[in-house]
Amino acid sequence: MADFTLTKPIFGGKHPRSSTSGNIAYALFVLFCFWAGSQLLNILVHAPGVYEHLMQVQDTGRPRVDIGFGVSTIFGLIPFLAGCAILGAIALVLRWRRYH
Repeated sequence: MADFTLTKPIFGGKHPRSSTSGNIAYALFVLFCFWAGSQLLNILVHAPGVYEHLMQVQDTGRPRVDIGFGVSTIFGLIPFLAGCAILGAIALVLRWRRYH
């Protein structure tokens, strides 16, 4: 888990040790972000007319496009996962080069 302690050198020869308090603070921050996001989504879903108002398109000359689940998965989730895999591979290569 990531550590939020900023007193450690970023580019140093020593291997940083993670602190329990930093890990707990980071976990609480992530949980708070998830809670706040779920509250916003809950308000958006349960408020009458808010979602429709936000999704209104002012230009009536353009055709309406409905994107299905398969198309949104192919063009949304798959590129995101591919980008995460590429960044993970780069991080593993850099870590391997640092230790060898």
